Amino acid sequence: MGIKDLLRFMKPYVHPIHINKYAHKRVGIDAYSWLHKGAYSCSMELCLNTEGDKKKFQYINYCLHRINMLRHHNITPVLVFDGCNIPCKSQTDEHRHSKRKESRELAMAKLKQGDTNAAIEMFQRAVSITPLMAYQLIQVLRSENIEFVVAPYEADAQLAYLSSLDADKGGIAAVISEDSDLLAYGCTSVIFKMDRYGNGEEIVIDKVFDSAGRLPSFLHFNKELFTGMCVLAGCDFLPSVPGIGIGKAHALVSKYRNLDRVLSALKFEKGDQMPKDYLTSFKEALAVFQHARIYDADSKKLKHLTPLGETLVHYSGEELDFLGPELSSSQASAIAEGLLDPCTMKAFNKLLVCDDQLKKPTAVNNAVPNRILKKETTTEGCFTIVSSCKTGTKKIAVVNKTKPDSSFELLSNLKQLISPLNDNSVNIVDRTIPAKRSSVVPNSNPFKRLKQTVVIDDCASEYSEVTEVEHLEMTPDSQKSVESKFVNKTGVKKMVTSGKKVESKSESNKNTILNFFSRV
Repeated sequence: MGIKDLLRFMKPYVHPIHINKYAHKRVGIDAYSWLHKGAYSCSMELCLNTEGDKKKFQYINYCLHRINMLRHHNITPVLVFDGCNIPCKSQTDEHRHSKRKESRELAMAKLKQGDTNAAIEMFQRAVSITPLMAYQLIQVLRSENIEFVVAPYEADAQLAYLSSLDADKGGIAAVISEDSDLLAYGCTSVIFKMDRYGNGEEIVIDKVFDSAGRLPSFLHFNKELFTGMCVLAGCDFLPSVPGIGIGKAHALVSKYRNLDRVLSALKFEKGDQMPKDYLTSFKEALAVFQHARIYDADSKKLKHLTPLGETLVHYSGEELDFLGPELSSSQASAIAEGLLDPCTMKAFNKLLVCDDQLKKPTAVNNAVPNRILKKETTTEGCFTIVSSCKTGTKKIAVVNKTKPDSSFELLSNLKQLISPLNDNSVNIVDRTIPAKRSSVVPNSNPFKRLKQTVVIDDCASEYSEVTEVEHLEMTPDSQKSVESKFVNKTGVKKMVTSGKKVESKSESNKNTILNFFSRV
């Protein structure tokens, strides 16, 4: 959730920007924040887990749309996923789980009453992002060579680490998120509230410290004092002391400019209201923001966000578990590459990715999905990327009516990787135009290649297909004798050409008179 009221408190330092400010640069994305926002549109379907419901995978389309928007502006997106929760966050996680459970129960009650709108609102509060949902998105990212990494613990710490690196070492210039914790972790530039068009609000922490004449003033702050202020105000790792909010925390740090003196003053002021273990918990929470364990792609093992200070360097391994328990190099690499569930430490089953999400594309498909794909692993930047190449494809004559949407192409590639196409699922035959008809034909010629629209109910997509035109001799009369008619079949609408000859009006009248006299 972040630091309570921090963004509102720092409103004077928020500047509107457009994401094209970071064109030709690498930008990190808090992937779970996008997954959460994308899940709002299908929260009821996710909570009910209805089998075969295509809408419950809309969160993937949400993420893909924003990825494509960044790539349109020549920005290299780097998605960072959350890993396992650290021990000192367990109380916060239990509270959130309890709130989601209550919201789900209320949603089910509203649903039984027939109040769908109220139920959807409660389902949005109840929805939870799981590692499996993240894995489904990772499959798409892998197929499209989009960089990603799964953090061993907090994605915010991993993003802060990437922000500290140079671009040639895999560093990022900014972070897109909705979590104010990123400022406490020390990210240099964070973009909040970015919409689908790339408009957002940015806070650059260095400009905050250098600003003079603004209120609230951070002129005498450094990163440690700023992070200490955030912990005092209340964070995911430690609730605040009663009566201490972001304003009071800022006032204490501004007055004493030393965290030890701040804690002493706070203890004297609050007395019994301060928990007995608050000082220890405060130092641990501060250490998490400064020294959390992250994944280093160069060494392929865990390391600390910043080197341990003097007070922590003598701690044993078990005593440092509040920063996140140590993992072996093989475990850390497998988690980072999206192969292991960071919570259960079990390998993902590739067959778990549901194929229903691919049956309703967001735009016109460009081709029938190919049957076989071969994966090839390469290394680019600082993360492992898996590319794909098509093999053994079937020849199908298809003409595009409209430019395909790249979001559906990504989903189509995911379908190819996970489950092979059933040959009977799409009944489109291989049709080609005879060789002698390949010459250029005037627009007025009725024997030109015609387009037909095939509507396939099962896949809810449209294909433009080249039809065969019967080989007829091209004469001036023949052009007048051709007409088009619609032939309706089950699930298919086709425009076909017939060679029916149109009788002239005079012949029709003549036949009518003869028939009359013959009857007399």
